[in-house]
Amino acid sequence: MHPILFHIGPFELASYGLMMALAYGISSWYLYRRLRYIKLDKETFWNIIFVAFVSAVIGAKLLYLIVSWPEMGATFAERLLNAVKDFRYGFVFFGGAIVAICATVYYLKKKKLPVLKTADFFIVALPLGHAIGRIGCFLAGCCHGRPTNLPWGVAFTDPHSLVAHQYLGVHLHPTQLYEVALNLILFFILQHFYKKPHKDGMILVLYMLGYACIRFGVEFFRGDFRGEFILGMSPSQLIALATAAVAFVLLYFLKKDTSHAG
Repeated sequence: MHPILFHIGPFELASYGLMMALAYGISSWYLYRRLRYIKLDKETFWNIIFVAFVSAVIGAKLLYLIVSWPEMGATFAERLLNAVKDFRYGFVFFGGAIVAICATVYYLKKKKLPVLKTADFFIVALPLGHAIGRIGCFLAGCCHGRPTNLPWGVAFTDPHSLVAHQYLGVHLHPTQLYEVALNLILFFILQHFYKKPHKDGMILVLYMLGYACIRFGVEFFRGDFRGEFILGMSPSQLIALATAAVAFVLLYFLKKDTSHAG
């Protein structure tokens, strides 16, 4: 589509980077406007946002390097050069989510804040930011789908786009837009249930199950390289299954705790 929005001399504005900045800004603004729902001072709020954002970027990049390392060059030096030469692209959402959750939980425990209650508050905005970020993927051409004859197939023709070279000009599943739509639906579902009385941790469980289903399903339509398949499943599908399993375990303990309380 439009991987580079415009040039000013040597400077170029990448659409992916712009949409990621918007995703961070809009989701943060959404949460900030709803601080009344949780007892959290503004300084702590922004610290949590910072920890989550930085750890998400690091985790997303690390998982991308892990799953894509064999495809990044013939030698170790070539792979290392390709890994660091352009930091604007090459991220895997699940890597960012896992590292961000671990780092944020550590921070919350260090500050002696209620982990599940705080997680429920912040997790509502995650699919909103994710949906905006996926628009950046669509504009850049990364995370693209496989060929399709369906009427809504999209052809990427810009040679600077990140779509695989053999797929330039070929109608592909707009998997990025599939995730935009599904993440927005998940966002509205989480928002709806968050406003209702709920057990701490239930919104987090709902998100984990919801996104695991989204990613597992969308992966069937992806056409980009995402790591070696295991048992016919991509690494992201395996992580989605693991995420769902963890969510069910957490749900079990939440239900068990509720029954004991009763």
